[in-house]
Amino acid sequence: MNNQLPLYRDASASVEARVEDLMSRMTLEEKVAQVQAVSLRDSTAAEEGLAGIVKAVRDGISQGIGQIENTFDPRSPQESVREVNDLQRQLLEETRLGIPALVGSECAHGHAGRESTILPVPLAMASSWNPELVQEAFDVAGREARARGAHEAHTPVLDLGRDPRWGRIEETFGEDTHLVSQMGLAAVAGLQGGRSGNVDADHIISAPKHFAGYGQVVGGRNFAATPIDSRTLRDEVLPPFKAVVQEANALGMMASHCEVDGVPAHGNRALLTDLLREEWGFQGYVVSDYNDVPRLEFFQRVAETVEDACEMALSAGMDVDLPVAQGYQHLLKVIQERPHLEEHLDVSVRRVLRLKFKLGLFENPFVDETRALEVVDCKANQEVAERIATESIVMLKNDGGILPLQREELKSIAVLGPNADSKQVGNYTVGRAEISSFLDGVRAVAGDRLEVRHCKGCSIAEVGWDGAQSTLHQASMEAEEDSISEAVNVAASSDVAVVCVGGTTETSREAFYVDGIKGDRATLCLLGNQLELVRRVVATGTPTVVVLQGGRPYSIPEIERLPVAILNTFYLGQANGAALAKVVFGEESPSGRLPLTIPRSVGQLPVYYSQKRISFYKDYLDEEPGPLYPFGFGLSYARFEYADLRLQAAEISREESLCFSLKVKNVSAFDGAEVVQVYLRDKYASVVRPDKLLVAFQKVKLKAGEERQLNFALSPEKDMSFTGRGGVSGVEAGAFELEVGSSSRDVRLEGRFEVV
Repeated sequence: MNNQLPLYRDASASVEARVEDLMSRMTLEEKVAQVQAVSLRDSTAAEEGLAGIVKAVRDGISQGIGQIENTFDPRSPQESVREVNDLQRQLLEETRLGIPALVGSECAHGHAGRESTILPVPLAMASSWNPELVQEAFDVAGREARARGAHEAHTPVLDLGRDPRWGRIEETFGEDTHLVSQMGLAAVAGLQGGRSGNVDADHIISAPKHFAGYGQVVGGRNFAATPIDSRTLRDEVLPPFKAVVQEANALGMMASHCEVDGVPAHGNRALLTDLLREEWGFQGYVVSDYNDVPRLEFFQRVAETVEDACEMALSAGMDVDLPVAQGYQHLLKVIQERPHLEEHLDVSVRRVLRLKFKLGLFENPFVDETRALEVVDCKANQEVAERIATESIVMLKNDGGILPLQREELKSIAVLGPNADSKQVGNYTVGRAEISSFLDGVRAVAGDRLEVRHCKGCSIAEVGWDGAQSTLHQASMEAEEDSISEAVNVAASSDVAVVCVGGTTETSREAFYVDGIKGDRATLCLLGNQLELVRRVVATGTPTVVVLQGGRPYSIPEIERLPVAILNTFYLGQANGAALAKVVFGEESPSGRLPLTIPRSVGQLPVYYSQKRISFYKDYLDEEPGPLYPFGFGLSYARFEYADLRLQAAEISREESLCFSLKVKNVSAFDGAEVVQVYLRDKYASVVRPDKLLVAFQKVKLKAGEERQLNFALSPEKDMSFTGRGGVSGVEAGAFELEVGSSSRDVRLEGRFEVV
């Protein structure tokens, strides 16, 4: 009797040899199963309740399965581990070939599972301008996801966030290609445990999304058209994805809901195969966004039948149909009728199996329940969450030096507004009890002698459509007058007032394809009576701090004109209140900078700083010129001076790097951190170019009086090339201007050089 294990079971054999051996043993049905998925997520299961969901999953994996989706996991870490282990055990013991499953998850700002550490949303993390800290944060997410049995996350979002009306803006790293690239590299390296592409037993595969162009939807309306010209696509939209593939070896990629130039991403071979794999050298697998394979037929209408949609997606290079193979459930029939497609199927199956072997799942697909308890939301992870929350707070104004508050000089503080006691942390997460609101944070540091007085003042009204006319369903002044008056009286009798306003997860969120769920907005004003509350609190004469919190920036020109301090916080995660209290009371100096431009009104959109220079030629007749707050802007308790910009050469060749240095000094009595930003302007080019582009930045922490020299190097190929006439990318000879400063509009030092 021959008891020798098949080659694919031999851990000492090469991955490629194991893949080929397993492929030779698989039936067509078993191959098809490897490009399909099932879901433990209740919103996509046929039966209601967790028990029904699990039964549906068990019934769906009799031939094996490529991926099990466990996104937005409602179970405790222990329960999640048990469930995933049981399903893997079924696959190993009850299917013919014993092929384990990949387990998919979401990690937009922490692993999306019950009791996992909740980090700031990506837009907040980008506000830190600290890629090293962002990598730490995603390392937390990756470790917690793997400890709960996950192997892949549909993370990070690398779409450019240039329209703040879009409900998914909080999921982005902002408007700028370079900033998004650096944050994306940090996120992928954190999730995968480094940039090598060799994912260890403590980390997961990163599948960045949405490839490509999804964030550029018309009017900021989810699922709308994305009219992107080829030069913008190549030079601005694609570089973050290219960077994470070539510099961080991302092993996954999620395609976009959208179409570009009329071709939907899920059926676009030029995008998913020719560009991603053949030009960039991508070695991982491509997963669909939820239900987008069949949408080729019933939504985008480029396929006449769902069978045609399957052929289009598979031929394009779509490897796994998430979340429940709504399209690829027809794939067996499609290939039986169109046998030439089995060649494409084999390519995708090899990619899926290759990752399973690389992750070591055939040797051990199980996870340790005890390990999950040790890792999930441990003290070290909580500390990372608080550090990045603190560094993500942006001070927009500090009129009269209201901040930081001096506890020893205060007897009472009024904590007001609809978000003062909010424990919302943004979308793409699972809630938890241990969330620190700003009110919690103030109370924790107030001590016995500082009286904390809380009053909501007003609500944040949702917006909607009443079927006959467009209405803002705002609470009327009459209905909220008593509450506003109470808040005003509390402010008037207090030494200082902090008014927390902004939005909610209902007023800024992903607008769903079905169910009538909306999240995009036509305006960026504060909803309800929030502006009225701020005005009346300020009118009392009590020093006032305004804290903005939500999933998008808000146009607040009326508040900007008031004598107040303003802090901008996109959702800061579970440490929200503790981080805010540290900044408000001066334990930390605010060091965040805006990752996007904030307009005075939606009429200024698009307002991102890196538009073509001709876009800034004329302002509006009925609006003040320029944005309300520029890209890269943020104040500190400390003050910094820049000096001594030195370029090593006035001329460089296309093969040389431009090396330069400068000095930054903290000239204040506060310790603080400055974000030094480097912008480049191409003086003359063969095509119309952006006014200027961020090409480098460095966050430097300086003690009071400390000075430091910073060194930079710019690569012509990476930092100065663009798509010229004829669609050819390269560096053109000529003059360049260098601007170094504290924001895109606060230029401190200037230089000039030539590329010859």
